[in-house]
Amino acid sequence: MFTGLVEALGVVKSCCALPKQKSLLFQIQTTRWRGSLKAGSSLCVNGVCLTVLKKTGKNIFFNVVNETKKRSTLPFLKAGDQVNLERPLRFQGRLDGHFVLGHVDGVGTIRRIITQGDEKSFLVAFPKPLKLFMVEKGSIAVDGVSLTLGKVARGCFWVHCIPHTLKTTNFKNYRDKTKVNLEADVLAKLAARRKPKVH
Repeated sequence: MFTGLVEALGVVKSCCALPKQKSLLFQIQTTRWRGSLKAGSSLCVNGVCLTVLKKTGKNIFFNVVNETKKRSTLPFLKAGDQVNLERPLRFQGRLDGHFVLGHVDGVGTIRRIITQGDEKSFLVAFPKPLKLFMVEKGSIAVDGVSLTLGKVARGCFWVHCIPHTLKTTNFKNYRDKTKVNLEADVLAKLAARRKPKVH
C-alpha cells in the first residue's frame, strides 16, 4: 500500500520482451535506496505496484506480466522516460495523500493543459467504467500521484498541481495526448459495491 506521495524520479533504461514469455523485463535507474531495496521488495512505478526482481547498483529490474501490460502504460515507456517512484507505506505516523494500492484501474489521456503562473491544471479523459468513482473533491492517483479531483464532466476530470508536484514528479513532462495510469480511490470503490439493506 502507498500514499501517492512521490519520493523520487527514476529513468527507464529498457523495457524488452523476455524470450518465449509474454512478460517484459523492465529496467529503471535511480540513485535512491541503494541499501533498502532488494529482491522481493515492492515499489510503486508510475502508479503500478511492482516487485523488485533484482537490484544492481543504480539499476532496478522488474517483471511486467501480461495483465499489467494490458492495464497500464508501462509497455509504452521508452528509454530515457522519467517515472514516479514510491516505496510502500509504513504505518507509524501521519498518512498524507490517500490510500493507493498500486492496482491500475485504467489508462487516461491528457486532453488539455492550462498554465497559470507556476501552477498547471490538467484535463484528463478517463475510461467509462471509472465514471462512478469520479467525484469532485474526491481522490485519484494519476501515475501514482495522489491528487484531488476538480470538476468532473463529459468523461473528463480536472486536477490542479502546485509547483512542488510539478518539480518532483513526471507531470512536468506531460503533453497533450500523454497516456497516464489511473487508480480510483479504494474507499470510493468499496462504497460503490456496498448494497443497501432491504427492510
